[in-house]
Amino acid sequence: SEIDKEEAEKLDKVLQPLHYSMFVESNPSPVKYAASILGLCSPEVRLPLVETTKETQKIVLSALKNAKLL
Repeated sequence: SEIDKEEAEKLDKVLQPLHYSMFVESNPSPVKYAASILGLCSPEVRLPLVETTKETQKIVLSALKNAKLL
């Protein structure tokens, strides 16, 4: 229905920055970093993965705040 479409569009607008932030780097470390901020795991990764950069961490943190997850 029209209401469902409007709600989906609102939710998509909130989540797009979060989706983008998960792929700023080419490895899954941004996802691991976000999960660690949410208390789901530790931020450490094992090789061949590498830790996220400080810039990526800022992007992820901002996206989590924008999505009202923090």
